[in-house]
Amino acid sequence: MRHMSLSALLLVLAQASAGEENSKYFAFVGEKISVTPVLQGEGERAFDEKFLAKYRVLEPYRGIYKGTEIEFTVFDHYGSPPFSEYQHVLLYVVREEGKYHHSKYQYSPLYKTKRGQWAGPYAAHDYNHEYNKNTAIKPEIIDFQEPVVVDISRFQPAEIDRWFPEPYFRVDGGKATAIYGNYLRELFLLKQNGVLKARGDFQ
Repeated sequence: MRHMSLSALLLVLAQASAGEENSKYFAFVGEKISVTPVLQGEGERAFDEKFLAKYRVLEPYRGIYKGTEIEFTVFDHYGSPPFSEYQHVLLYVVREEGKYHHSKYQYSPLYKTKRGQWAGPYAAHDYNHEYNKNTAIKPEIIDFQEPVVVDISRFQPAEIDRWFPEPYFRVDGGKATAIYGNYLRELFLLKQNGVLKARGDFQ
């Protein structure tokens, strides 16, 4: 058996290392550290507000990222990004010119189940996406570790029927309690086959 030369060995190691570079598309279970408003640079998105988000990477789901914390830029037309209201989220980021940017508006709130898995409540906006009208994915009853309760007091009745429909939620007064939802795999697939497919991302 011939011994590999030093130069050939270095080439193999370099190729292996290159294969472990941070992915362009990265989806992960994140824990919020901070989400801070920042000033926009010249030529950036004039009609959006800009934020710098910092999260712990609790569990990579799609793609490779070398690190336990990640920083990424967020642009949001409506102010503070809604995902920042949750402690744990399935997030989608895209690397451009060496820096990560949030895939605009895309996230899934996450909660632990009694079996220690990550799951999210029924997501009407994903199930109702045009590309998901024939999806084989179905919501299922989730035994969350703690009740997942949403304040719906600011919503109109038609909005409650659309975004928090029964039996997927139990609606009681100004609160909706999640009964159905999906685990990580299905949450990701609903995004990948829906809005992200429409954008051409995460395919």
